[in-house]
Amino acid sequence: MSERVNPQGMAVPVGQYSHAVKVAPKYLVFVAGQVPIDKNGNVVGVDRHEKLRNHQTIDLAAQVRQTFANIQAALEAAGASIKSIVRLDTYVVASAMNEWRTIGRTVKAEMLGETHPPGATVFVAGLMIPDALVEISAIAAID
Repeated sequence: MSERVNPQGMAVPVGQYSHAVKVAPKYLVFVAGQVPIDKNGNVVGVDRHEKLRNHQTIDLAAQVRQTFANIQAALEAAGASIKSIVRLDTYVVASAMNEWRTIGRTVKAEMLGETHPPGATVFVAGLMIPDALVEISAIAAID
């Protein structure tokens, strides 16, 4: 269904992605930007009782896992899976940039497994949900 493309004239990808992907799908599934909100509408990874110097402590790993759980649920509802993803765009709050480069990328790789879709990671000033540090959108291709 899809072919990952990493041309010889380009550097080897430094993360969990391919430079391009070629697909011939019957259907495309577009998943809206997902944030770390559980089924009850709560932002995951936020400890409302713990504050450090007037700043909320937020568990980025838990947020990435919940965000991928939401993506997986949306994909499965449309007849797709994580393995069907052909593009993945990630938006990370700039204040979590260093943590993303260590913990976030590791958890993202764990959640994607052998799937290496092309995409972008963009650091942003903030997201619509104030306690969310990450938002991820996806495109999947299915037969």
